[in-house]
Amino acid sequence: MTIKKKIAQLIIARLDGKDIKKKFSYYQSLVKKGIGGFIIFGGEVKEVSSAIKKLQAVAEIPLFISSDIERGLGQQLEGATVFPSAMAVASAINKNNVSDTRLLRKSISIIAKEARAAGINAIFSPVMDVNTNPKNPIICTRAFSDNPEQVSWFGKEFIKGFQRHGLIACAKHFPGHGDTSRDSHKELPVVRADMKRLRKVELHPFKEAIQAGVKMVMVGHLMAPALDKKFPSSLSEKTIKGFLKNKMGFKGLVITDAMNMQALKSGEEKASLTALNAGADIILHPGNPERVINYLASKWDEIKPRAEESFQRILDTKKELIKIHDTRYTMHDIGTKTSRDLAYKLAQKSLKVKLDIKYTNLLEILHFTTSKKEVPSILVIDDDNMKSGKTFVNALKKRYRKIKVYYTDNSTTTPHSAFRIPHSELIIAVFSKVSAWKGRSGLSEELKTILKTAVRNSKHSLIIGFCCPYFLSSFKADAVIEAYSDSEAAQEAAAEMLFCPL
Repeated sequence: MTIKKKIAQLIIARLDGKDIKKKFSYYQSLVKKGIGGFIIFGGEVKEVSSAIKKLQAVAEIPLFISSDIERGLGQQLEGATVFPSAMAVASAINKNNVSDTRLLRKSISIIAKEARAAGINAIFSPVMDVNTNPKNPIICTRAFSDNPEQVSWFGKEFIKGFQRHGLIACAKHFPGHGDTSRDSHKELPVVRADMKRLRKVELHPFKEAIQAGVKMVMVGHLMAPALDKKFPSSLSEKTIKGFLKNKMGFKGLVITDAMNMQALKSGEEKASLTALNAGADIILHPGNPERVINYLASKWDEIKPRAEESFQRILDTKKELIKIHDTRYTMHDIGTKTSRDLAYKLAQKSLKVKLDIKYTNLLEILHFTTSKKEVPSILVIDDDNMKSGKTFVNALKKRYRKIKVYYTDNSTTTPHSAFRIPHSELIIAVFSKVSAWKGRSGLSEELKTILKTAVRNSKHSLIIGFCCPYFLSSFKADAVIEAYSDSEAAQEAAAEMLFCPL
């Protein structure tokens, strides 16, 4: 095998599912050059799955087919099931309750089956970060908890569930991205904890994940001075080789976070070289994979022992993937009614109600749901300018045909005077995604002002947060329902709660 093909095995490149037909020849050319695999973003499930099979068929060495599907295959591929976020799952499931544990394991199994059916063999999940910083713009609802024991328990359930179905689970983002206030897609976050705190909080879930047999660990683009004062963790030999591999005893695959992220300022070719020398086995998502391959090939004399070690580890892992290949998983396993019903049940159980001290239960506020005389108004606040909330609004309109709906986002040009008009009963649905490159958690300052004004001018107000819940506590509504995400299941469950309060 040529040097370039060996190096290409250490690279996982981006695959845009929505443009799969237009770009297929390019992806095929990468496969022929020996690329190690792809990370899938978007597309329609049948189309992408068909393309994956064709790419695997021409691959000299089987491909890693991976994706960020923390919330199930539907997070990336249309037609598959979307499950609640990690924080919502932890809210829904009592680990000491047998029926809850059964529900969790069944959900994990469905996520795994849908992934396998689509041709995915590596899931970049679970998130093992302990989200101790409420202002964290990129982790938040992607974390199970701010408690390391909780994170560890749920993380191990997902690791064991995924790997039981022959998938590679990936614990991320080592050494812990939870106590940060910067988005590593845009800038380099810093974890300022000392070593004692790191061991007790951030590192604890990763220790548990390693003991549970996780096959892959993703190293984050973040500074942890307690481990290395000079290099980001993803480029740090002290962190990867010295700590993760030697001290913590991790023997599986180490993968970087995406190399196109702006947290790294040294350029992706040099950063890839540094990461490899530091002990990383796989370079994830460089913007120009061919340029990285050529650059690393030019450094072969310098990197040969390190690259050969990673190449062999990758081959050994792929041999295991070949052994477990079977035909149990088919397209019929994807997006079934059973799967959607399970996702809905989880979303329903995850809803959390927080009442003003004046009230003892939600019914005292929701008297309009049982009265034909009162018709509530709905204000949809959409921080992402995506016309969010259609599922929720339509569900309420089935009950209240004369309902008034107001919509605002960060691009709204119409006057906001409607939110200054007194409302008797006002339901405020807040949509704000936790997403890469956004750089903040929660609403923009303008939308916060609109929300405060709307609450102040209503007789009764109820906020439903289809978002990270932390920032909602500062708004003095009569009640807040935490729904965690904007999935259809979450919106339907929240609407149902207004009709049939628990």
